Amino acid sequence: MTQSLNPVMPTYTYTARDANGNLANGTMTAASVNEVTQLLRREGKYPTSVQAGDDLTNPTSGSGKKGGIKISRADVIQLSTQLSVMVETGVTLSEALECVAQQTEKPKVKELIDDVLRLVHSGVDLSTALSRHERSFPRLYVAIIRASEKSGMMGKLLGRATAYMRDEQETLRKVKGALIYPTMMLLFAVSTTIFLLAFVLPKFTAIYASKAAALPMPTKILMGMSDFLVDHKFSLPVVVAALAVGGFFYSKTDRGERIVHWLHLHVPLLGPMFRKLHLARSLRMIGTMAGAGVTLTECVGTANDLCGNVYFRELWTDVLQKIQVGRQLWEPLSENALVPRSISQMIASGERSGKLALVMDQISGYAEMELKEQITELTRYIEPIMIVVMGIIIGGVALALLLPIFTISRVVAS
Repeated sequence: MTQSLNPVMPTYTYTARDANGNLANGTMTAASVNEVTQLLRREGKYPTSVQAGDDLTNPTSGSGKKGGIKISRADVIQLSTQLSVMVETGVTLSEALECVAQQTEKPKVKELIDDVLRLVHSGVDLSTALSRHERSFPRLYVAIIRASEKSGMMGKLLGRATAYMRDEQETLRKVKGALIYPTMMLLFAVSTTIFLLAFVLPKFTAIYASKAAALPMPTKILMGMSDFLVDHKFSLPVVVAALAVGGFFYSKTDRGERIVHWLHLHVPLLGPMFRKLHLARSLRMIGTMAGAGVTLTECVGTANDLCGNVYFRELWTDVLQKIQVGRQLWEPLSENALVPRSISQMIASGERSGKLALVMDQISGYAEMELKEQITELTRYIEPIMIVVMGIIIGGVALALLLPIFTISRVVAS
C-alpha cells in the first residue's frame, strides 16, 4: 500500500485487481483520484473503483434510488449505438460520453450519463459505473463491457451488446403482440356476458314470471347466475379483488412461482411459444457473451441469473454445475427435455470444432427464427379460436334469453 507523506492530503479507498485478476482493497492518501489511479497502476494493479468523501460505488449515490437511474430500453440502445460508433472511430470514452450527454434532450438520460461520466473521470471502470444503474443496464450488458475493457475491443463489443438488446426487444415485442389480441378478446367476452347477466336478463326475468311460462333449463341456469350477480353486486367485486391479490402474492412464493411457470410451459398453444422464448433468450445471451470473450461458466451463470422461468433456471444451474466439473456444455443439455435434441447436437458439433461462440450465435438465431414462426402460427390459429369462443359465449346467452319466447308463444296460442 502506497501512502503520501503529506498529512493534509485526502484519503481514498480503492478496489483494484492485480495481473492475475485477484481482488485487492485498501486506502491511500493522494492529491487526487488520478494520482491514486497512477500509483496503483505503477504497482501493477488495475483500479476498478476509487472513493473519496462520498461512496462512488454506492448504488444509491447520485440517483437517490436503489438500482440507480432507470431509463427505457430504447434509450439504452440509442446510447449504446452512439457510444459504439464514436469509440470505434477513435473517440475516447470520456469524449463520447460528454458528446452524448450534450446531445440528449431527456433529463433522465442526461442525469445517468453525467453520473457515469463522473465516475469514469474519477478512475472507475465503465462496467463498474454502469453496474450502479442495474435498472437500466442488464447484467449481460455489464459483463460484455467488462470483457471489452480486458480485450481492448470496446467499440466492437458495445455494438454486440446493442445488437443483443435490440434483438431481445424485438422478440419480446412480438410475444407481447401475440398475447394482447386474445387477452383483449377474452376480456371483451367476459365483460359482455357480465353486462347481459347483470342488466339485461333481470328485465326478461320479470316478463317471464308474469307469463308463468315453463322455462328451458339453459334459461334457468342463466337466471340463477343473474340472481347471484345481482344479490352479491357489492361483495362479489371485493371477493374477486381479494382472490386476485392473494393469487398475486401466492405466485411470488416458491411453490406459487413453480405452478405459474409450469402453466406457462404447458398451457395449450402458448406453452410451446414460452418454451422457445426462454430457450432463445438464454442461447442468445450465452452466444453473445461467449463471442465477447467471457468464460463459459460466467456465460451460463448469467443465463441462469437472468432467466425468467424457474424450470429453465434449474436447467442452467444443472448445466453450470456439470461444466464446472469438466463435462461439456452439450451433455447436460441433451439430458433435459426442455432442450430439443437438434439444439444439443449443434452445440456438440461446435464444441468439437472449437467454434462454440460462432455456433452458439447461429443456434440462437435459429431458435429465434423458430420462435417467430411459432408466434406467426399462434396468431393464425388463435384468431378463429377466439371468434368461436366469443360466439359460443355471447350466442349462448342470447339463445337462452330467446328460448322462453317460443314457449310463451305456444302458451298464448293454446
